Amino acid sequence: MKIIRAAEKSWTEKKGYSKKILLTEEDLQTPGSRVQLIKIKPKETANNHYHKKQTEISYFLNNNGYYIINGKKHQIEAGDLIVIEPNDRHEVVNNSDHDFVYVVYKINYTEDDFYWE
Repeated sequence: MKIIRAAEKSWTEKKGYSKKILLTEEDLQTPGSRVQLIKIKPKETANNHYHKKQTEISYFLNNNGYYIINGKKHQIEAGDLIVIEPNDRHEVVNNSDHDFVYVVYKINYTEDDFYWE
């Protein structure tokens, strides 16, 4: 059993978003897997990108934004799940005055499988 205390983990600032790695492949004993918390700050955007091998499963903690997946806008509600499959172009927009926060489980994750458009 593991108890992960998100408050004890550090945020890493990226362009348009922040991430907090909660579990690595070593923690999960599963190569290519990762669990992280994502935060899109108010009025910020994580620009359009895709992954060639990676699948991302996102669980949303609030409804302060929306996704654009393959050119189509998807409004998000707290409790929703989205599965981003390899080659799905996706952009995340926070159009609110509060953080847009969600948990992402990554499958087949590698640092170099990130392509900005």
